[in-house]
Amino acid sequence: MSEKSRSPHPDALPNFQTAEIPRQKLINYSLDPLHKEGQHKALVFKAALDFDQSNWEELARAIRAELPYYPAVTGSEGIWGKKYEVILPITGKNERTVNVLTVWIIRLETNFPTFVTALVVGERK
Repeated sequence: MSEKSRSPHPDALPNFQTAEIPRQKLINYSLDPLHKEGQHKALVFKAALDFDQSNWEELARAIRAELPYYPAVTGSEGIWGKKYEVILPITGKNERTVNVLTVWIIRLETNFPTFVTALVVGERK
């Protein structure tokens, strides 16, 4: 389906148009094979989609491209803001498509979502 024929999901992430994906969240965490907590995510992203630190911008673009078309589920709300989860089909460098869980926060002092983390959650059916 072409981008022009797709309509945003009615429950899409609020203000998805202004969503930010900080470089360091992908390079220094989700795609870092040496990170204490993120290393397992990095290994799975590499094995499942062939994404690593060298092509983090392509992963960020793929996430942004799919973000409007899938529902955001409201997560916890705390002193920092409100969290949301969105499961997206992401096609990797290897042409394989898998579901990726993305987590976002809209901080209390802002109105735009900021990327928190992502992880591969399974094959796309």
